[in-house]
Amino acid sequence: MLGLRRNPDYVPKKIDFTVSTNTELPATFDSRTQWPSCVHPIRDQGQCGSCWAFAASEVLSDRFCIASNGAVNVVLSPQDLVSCDKSDYGCEGGYLDRSWDYLVGYGIVTEDCLPYSSGKGRVAACPKSGTCKTGTWKKYRAHDYTEFTGIEEIKTSLVNQGPVETGFDVYDDFMNYSSGVYVKTSNQLLGGHAVKVVGWGVENGEEHWIVANSWGTTWGEKGFFRIRFGECNFESDMIAGTPLLSSPKNLQ
Repeated sequence: MLGLRRNPDYVPKKIDFTVSTNTELPATFDSRTQWPSCVHPIRDQGQCGSCWAFAASEVLSDRFCIASNGAVNVVLSPQDLVSCDKSDYGCEGGYLDRSWDYLVGYGIVTEDCLPYSSGKGRVAACPKSGTCKTGTWKKYRAHDYTEFTGIEEIKTSLVNQGPVETGFDVYDDFMNYSSGVYVKTSNQLLGGHAVKVVGWGVENGEEHWIVANSWGTTWGEKGFFRIRFGECNFESDMIAGTPLLSSPKNLQ
């Protein structure tokens, strides 16, 4: 149910939590209400450590729709990353930056073209270029990506470009989350997990992130959860790419 990999010498980035008093950023923000037709539904990775592929593909899917004003409204294939990104490890996990390197260098097809098939832990071979189960074969690529280092930078990207991806530390009490703003109460670390951040809010004077998980709609708040700012190194791996709306013909 997890799957985020980190280098052995991983040290969480120091995040600047300062938000400029001159900014016009709202007190709360939710991509789901800002772009209701572009923030795509909750998905389920199943018994495969493919969170890294789901979070990256979902962020790029949403951002294509937002950047194109709804003209490019597709659900992109996490299976493309799981089966074809050889710099990562399929159901055995993946690295956030490597997955975005793949999205920039190669891109991914749509879910219709290559449906998710690894929910039981089996990774199918990467299909031959140009083959689709249904629909037209086309690679959707990111132009570039950014690894964020400050809260204002993260919020600005969310407001202007849409959801972002992050990786965070998961402790065993998180598995029992059902609702509310999560604050860690356990010291039993289970591993790392990648998710899609859709916005932020304020409760009892404290800010929290609004997050889409990939464990289906029966978990948490219909598949979503909220987590207090600063918990579990949540901000240390924030990352997102800019969709490439037009590509050279040889890369389509």
